[in-house]
Amino acid sequence: MPGTLHEVIVKLVQDQPAIAADLLLLADTRRRQAGCVSAETRSCSVGSPGPVERRADCVVKLSLDDGSERIVVVEVQNEWKKEKYYRLPGYMTRVFEDYRLPVEMLVVCGSDALARRFRGGIELGPGNRITVRPLGPSDLPTPTELTDEVEPVVVLLAAALGAQTPPDDPELFVSTVDRALGRVETQRAVDYTMYLLELFAKEIGTLLETLMQTKSRPYHSAYSDRLREEGLERGLEEGLEKGLEKGLEEMRHVLFDLLEKKSQGADAEQRQAIEGCRDLHRLRLWITEVAIDGRFEATAQGSDEPKGE
Repeated sequence: MPGTLHEVIVKLVQDQPAIAADLLLLADTRRRQAGCVSAETRSCSVGSPGPVERRADCVVKLSLDDGSERIVVVEVQNEWKKEKYYRLPGYMTRVFEDYRLPVEMLVVCGSDALARRFRGGIELGPGNRITVRPLGPSDLPTPTELTDEVEPVVVLLAAALGAQTPPDDPELFVSTVDRALGRVETQRAVDYTMYLLELFAKEIGTLLETLMQTKSRPYHSAYSDRLREEGLERGLEEGLEKGLEKGLEEMRHVLFDLLEKKSQGADAEQRQAIEGCRDLHRLRLWITEVAIDGRFEATAQGSDEPKGE
């Protein structure tokens, strides 16, 4: 499960590519942009075939209501990386070559300081500068300022970017996030809830989980079902592992007892093979061999991965 800010934001944009149009407007409040009528994610591969494939975090094709189209390359940056600074122009030129449409670069930044570093664009040389659209936490309204008319994914993205800053009104913050999650397709809302809980401070996470127990939205019960399923799966895996360990231990004791009765007991090599064996079937074959012939030849096969019945 994605747990970092980078993974959460990439997931939000990939699931809801139309958000790229809203984020461009937030990144540049002076721009005039036709309304978005459709959006779709495209291949994120932006490098030539070779030993190392270069991939953007997300590439979105927007279709606007004035009939125009454009490609938006979305990159999420939590910290300054000089290597990425030099790589971003190549992403844009490759996408421009592949799709032959106008291209914009949207850089979602984990901090306002990082957004400021990108605001001047990327200088390729004298008089040659590539414009990027950086978006920092302060470029987004705080979740408590957002209304139900705002796209819910914008609310969730703002909540993710502001997760490390304690809100002035934690209860209002949590109720706003809860309403936004309630407007998202149920299973996606469950995913986003789990992602956000990884980012939120303990106090905020506890408030959200408490609210989900006292109110009723479709994603609340689906979230509880997911937790139960994962708990059952973990319990089953732990139970099977404990059962396997118990069975292996019992088989080893039987084999050691038989060797004591049939011979002088297990020598160092045999003991190492038996104690290292995690294959119930092989241990049973060794027990049969000792019981019938009184012989046991230790082999290196004793350390194989566990095999149940």
